[in-house]
Amino acid sequence: MKLNKDRQKMACKIPLLFLAMTAITASATADSALVQRQNSLLDKLDSLNSAVLGFRLGGTVKGGILSSTLSSDQLADQSPSRETQAYTDANLIMTARPSAETEARVELRLHKDWQSAYEEGLNPVIGHWFSYDGTILNKHVDFNLGYMRVGYTPLTIYVPETEILQEPEIFGSRRRDVLAMRNLDTTTNQLLQGLNVEYHSGNVGMLSDVYVQATGARIRNIAKKNDQVFFDFDWSDRYMMAANAGASAYGATLGVNFVESFDRELSTRSRNALNTYYYEDNYVWSGILNFDSKGVVDAPVRFGVNTELGVSHWIYEQDSYVIDTTETYSLEQGYGTKSSDTEHWLDTTFYVVKTTKTSLDWHDSVLDRKNDVAFNIRPFAAISVADFDIRVSGMYLQNGENFWSEQASTPTYRGSTSILNAGALYSGQDSTVLENFRSGSLENLYFAVYNTDVLQQQNLMSKNETSDILEEGQTESNYTYSRLYNNYRLAHFYRNGYGAVAYKYQEYAAMSEFLDPSVNMAMPMGLATPDRKGFSVSGDFSWNDVADVNIRFAQYNQDVVDNKFTQFGVGLGLDVAPLIDFPKQLKIQGSIEMASEDKYLERKTSRIVTGATLGIWGPFSVLAGAQFLTKDYGNGLYLSENVVVQKVEESLILFGPQVKLAPGAVLNLQGGIMTNKVSYDVATVSQKLSIDKMLIMADVTVSF
Repeated sequence: MKLNKDRQKMACKIPLLFLAMTAITASATADSALVQRQNSLLDKLDSLNSAVLGFRLGGTVKGGILSSTLSSDQLADQSPSRETQAYTDANLIMTARPSAETEARVELRLHKDWQSAYEEGLNPVIGHWFSYDGTILNKHVDFNLGYMRVGYTPLTIYVPETEILQEPEIFGSRRRDVLAMRNLDTTTNQLLQGLNVEYHSGNVGMLSDVYVQATGARIRNIAKKNDQVFFDFDWSDRYMMAANAGASAYGATLGVNFVESFDRELSTRSRNALNTYYYEDNYVWSGILNFDSKGVVDAPVRFGVNTELGVSHWIYEQDSYVIDTTETYSLEQGYGTKSSDTEHWLDTTFYVVKTTKTSLDWHDSVLDRKNDVAFNIRPFAAISVADFDIRVSGMYLQNGENFWSEQASTPTYRGSTSILNAGALYSGQDSTVLENFRSGSLENLYFAVYNTDVLQQQNLMSKNETSDILEEGQTESNYTYSRLYNNYRLAHFYRNGYGAVAYKYQEYAAMSEFLDPSVNMAMPMGLATPDRKGFSVSGDFSWNDVADVNIRFAQYNQDVVDNKFTQFGVGLGLDVAPLIDFPKQLKIQGSIEMASEDKYLERKTSRIVTGATLGIWGPFSVLAGAQFLTKDYGNGLYLSENVVVQKVEESLILFGPQVKLAPGAVLNLQGGIMTNKVSYDVATVSQKLSIDKMLIMADVTVSF
């Protein structure tokens, strides 16, 4: 009975608490002290909620369908033209909190295609996230063990952002979902697996904070199977170690950062799979000096500057398993002999013996070294007056030609992946063009295919045997079924244009010209892009949550090829609902972005974006969006000696209703059209690949 009475008292206190918060909010503009009290109260409520001990189960369940109907004059007669993905997908999030300070987190993914609902076989559960995290020692130490997202600085550990001005919600939500399939998000923190520990002292004398952080992670793992290489194809055993430290006082921060990525020789050699390996060792030191006026005075005007100076070192080594010859010389005792033509004795009491011994041994040698410096300074200012919020920022950077920071140079967006209608067959088209452009940039940005397929001899490869020659009387090779070690089990497959693995220098060099120029042509690797010198300015202006304006301009030089990049963008968003006192969002938005280079490939890109999010009535909303993208390669992009891509034109139009069925349950119905036109030359003969896709999508997502 006492327990029930306590619950009744608590139930009475809860509405009183919310009334108190409402009162505080109403008077916050008149008394800044009350604003601070309100924020403190909210922080305490969040802390109490996160400190609840025990086991929790949450996540999302999604069921849906995606149908893509392809039409093209270049489509082969016997080619399938329609691809339909019908599925149920569950993401389960399990958290166990043994104490108020620590938490174990496991995320599991289950996926079932309706087309394979009656397939006999084991449908595995994919471990999506495993971590043990906590804030200990009176909240001075944070740690992560297992999966984690970590970011240091733009020159050390960082993920370059993909920014699309005024991206409509119908596109933004799709991009977030596609990233989530790869366990990624839209932040600049890098996805890692390992250990991260971070210490903050808080106020110590005149210092507002002293911090130290250390991170260790395994970047890549060597292939484990000799006979099955479908999933394991990387022969490197690569690690990353990083640390930073610094101190803050009166709004200023001084710190130092270090990160190293390296291949471990002993574990790589132990596989004995190859006779020659190539290793890359890359480490970067950087120093930062930042200032933020918020640390000195809390005023409507805020200003500051962030600076970073980085020094990189890169080594490229060859490790070979070769025949090692050892020659030894020794003195042996001999005997005196009499000359055949004289009576004299020859002194041959001692003589030299040469012994040669051969053995197999590992020898490593340095093939190349690169060292260079990078520097950037980024001032900013922000002001909030009445209903206006203004933020302006600038940047000047100078990166050396040989500067290289592996863990800060790879965006999550990769592109060039066949997504929808991947099984379509084309006639009279060059294979390299199809490989790189059959699914355009917009398709890679906003779509992904996730299947569970049965493993069988068509999708498993074997490297155990080099010959499949049939003997007399045989109808199939002796080695056909050696591939089926994991036979007839369901496995998870993705067709996705995003990835989390950081490029090595040699990998980047091999594909740098094929990076999608429509996404940050001038700085494809973020602020760590080598061989850049220039500046950028940006401004963001908002008024009363009604109007938003974004302006971007940048210009960079690439000295090695005497090239200059220019980028410009402007965006506008307008929500008319507050003006007419409408309770739902009525937002329309759009932007235009352009980029070009004056020499080298002389590429030019343009992107036009428009969209709307309209709350109609009650749970009903309408989402719409359109993008038009053009990539002009100027001097041409050489896919081979005779194949040159000249121009790519893409468009994507999506629209449809969104219905909130219940708290945590949303229905989306969308349709649209996507076009992709590629103009290219084969031995100076002009050709065109033109692909249109009609899209129909529907899904219900339940969060719990």
